Amino acid sequence: MKHHTVILPLLLPRLTDKAATQLVTLLHELIAGIEHHYAEQIHSHHKRQQKIRQHKKSQHAKFTDPPF
Repeated sequence: MKHHTVILPLLLPRLTDKAATQLVTLLHELIAGIEHHYAEQIHSHHKRQQKIRQHKKSQHAKFTDPPF
């Protein structure tokens, strides 16, 4: 499956320095909580993807190695 990158323009409101800082802090904490909650699943997904990449590399190496 090919991934497509889409850029969506966001029209964000102007915020005070304090509000902008609070918003970014909230988003960081939200992401940290989500990562913590799904950590085991994320880890197993990354391991599976790494195995797939290694398998593809080893298959490619078999066909590109010199015959002797």
